[in-house]
Amino acid sequence: MKYFENWNTKSTLRILYRSSLVAAFLVTVGFAESRRDEMLCSGLDIYVHDSAGIAFIERSDIVEMVHDKIGEPAGKTLSSINMAMLEKIINSNAFVARAEVFSTVNGKLTIEVVQRNPVLRIINNSNESFYIDDQGVFMPLSEKYTANVAVANGVIPNTLADRKIRTFTPEEAEDTSNHLTGLERIFAVHGYVGEHEFWNAQVEQYYMNSDLDLELIPRAGNHTILFGDEKDMDEKFDKLLHFYKEGLNRSGWNQYRTINLKYKDQVVCTKKQ
Repeated sequence: MKYFENWNTKSTLRILYRSSLVAAFLVTVGFAESRRDEMLCSGLDIYVHDSAGIAFIERSDIVEMVHDKIGEPAGKTLSSINMAMLEKIINSNAFVARAEVFSTVNGKLTIEVVQRNPVLRIINNSNESFYIDDQGVFMPLSEKYTANVAVANGVIPNTLADRKIRTFTPEEAEDTSNHLTGLERIFAVHGYVGEHEFWNAQVEQYYMNSDLDLELIPRAGNHTILFGDEKDMDEKFDKLLHFYKEGLNRSGWNQYRTINLKYKDQVVCTKKQ
């Protein structure tokens, strides 16, 4: 009987001890929140991540957005600054992929911005030009910065107002049930090209012709590569590389007008007249 009494006493003491820890924690958090509500903003820190050398957004652009909405933040109480609203405004910028707004323990209003990474410049049927980023999101051209990326044109009905396309892995692109649009097909092939250093350096333009066959325009040589659709990309590029090594290196890079990769297990070339 005494054993159970001792056990109950110890158990009760443990519960009381844990409860006191939780209470102390809640008091501390409440005190910290209270202090935060009273804390004045000591300044503005802005970090624009630019590891890829992209310059669509600069620190001054973010400062302007903040001042336009809330004025000078320094000297305001942190509780009076609507950080969620600022974050939403910055994220709505067409060149911003992701933005976070928060305060630090020393009272700094901190903004971190990741820019969108353009991978293609699109020129559509109406001669409207815009970028598409690595997530398939459309971006307007910028007066500040011109991205050095491949161009895609031809039969492309998409407009900047469409905002984005669906994106597919190489395996998903091969699935005929997905019914890729012309620009989605271009994006899928360019995704493959971007993963291979040689092809990324070689292909400078994509053209969707009236038969909805994709043509690639290389940097080296005066020929056009008739690629067809996005199926069998490994096989097509392997055939092309073999032809470059065994064919063009011997006959010369300016002998052919068209190199056709559409046919299984063969490369069909049209010579210049």
